[in-house]
Amino acid sequence: MADPGTLEVWDLALREILDFRGEPAERLQELTADDEAFVMGLVVTLTWAILGGDDPQSATIQDDLQVLEARCRNATDREQDHAVAVTNLVAGDFTKAASRWNAIGAAHPQDLVATKAVHDVYLHVGDDTRRLRSSTAAIERLALGDPGYGVAAGQHAYALEEVGRFEEAERFARIALGVDPVDVWALHAIAHVYETQDRQEEAVDFLRATRPDWIERDHLALHLEWHLALRLLAGGSFGECLELVDGRLATTDRAFGLCDLTSLLWRLELAGCDVGDRWPGLATKWRNHDQLHTTGFLDLHAALAFSACPDDPGAANFWAGLDACHRDGASENDRIFDEVVRPLADALRDHRTGRHRAAVDVLDGLAATCHQVGGSHAQRDLFARTANASRRQVDPAMNATRPA
Repeated sequence: MADPGTLEVWDLALREILDFRGEPAERLQELTADDEAFVMGLVVTLTWAILGGDDPQSATIQDDLQVLEARCRNATDREQDHAVAVTNLVAGDFTKAASRWNAIGAAHPQDLVATKAVHDVYLHVGDDTRRLRSSTAAIERLALGDPGYGVAAGQHAYALEEVGRFEEAERFARIALGVDPVDVWALHAIAHVYETQDRQEEAVDFLRATRPDWIERDHLALHLEWHLALRLLAGGSFGECLELVDGRLATTDRAFGLCDLTSLLWRLELAGCDVGDRWPGLATKWRNHDQLHTTGFLDLHAALAFSACPDDPGAANFWAGLDACHRDGASENDRIFDEVVRPLADALRDHRTGRHRAAVDVLDGLAATCHQVGGSHAQRDLFARTANASRRQVDPAMNATRPA
């Protein structure tokens, strides 16, 4: 790096990213503008812009990618490898990008950008097997006390949980918390363990007790509140869940935050709760959101809101946009939209409009591939619950023992 002062700010931005707070993107954008030799700021901001749902064809993304490529002419080999991974990501070839970051992590065990990018990309495409393979390699390259070990342990805990290795997951999450007692990703991994194992009282007690630690981590706090709400919903405490939606909706604009609120409202209805007139407020938030039709996970949650509010002014545009997007390319993301996202969104709408047989047929048919839209098992459980609800409408005697 040309400017030694860049390193201090770079370290601070990385810490903010790992802590899920602050505005590290703004900090890195300033560094990028001030230091013409600084490469990694663009690597990070472009990576998390794409994973966050920004349009890869937008002028901002394409301009930044050109700047990154120009700066790489004088960059180190490792920085150039990072840039190649970013280029793959922008092209919609997520797994190819992850493979490049895996190679960087293998050569540079303490490269937190590489190991976190791999973890996040595999979450983005729902690839549990590759994520666990990657996190296992990352934790084996480090020893307790090495820089980055706690981060690697927290990511490994989550990877273990998603493949059902719950005891190991909880153990590695506790190790991560031993390194950093407020490692919110490790806290999140434990929340997943409790959720997946249906450990009702432990989950509620744990999330309530740790709330003062994570509530200020504004990039993940709402999602942890969502985990608490799932357990409250399971216990029949609908009122507290509705209070969460009411308290958060006005100030929530980030797409993934809207996903949490939308999913929660849909689940409440599946459980028999009258949610009143709350759907229009969510549909308004999704209307013309600039991150639609870029990431399947986001579009599927917008589809829930527009299915509930078919007369919303943004509904027709949303469905037309979803029908038209990702038709001409051959990237991994194009394929996911074509084979999974569009039919899944249509099935959710079929459920809402009473076409339950059609909904069941598609939702059951996509059960083995819907992981490709990304997110966790806990998040994608919504699709199975919707299928079960439609199934009971087709024949109330069918699968009567299945959960709502």
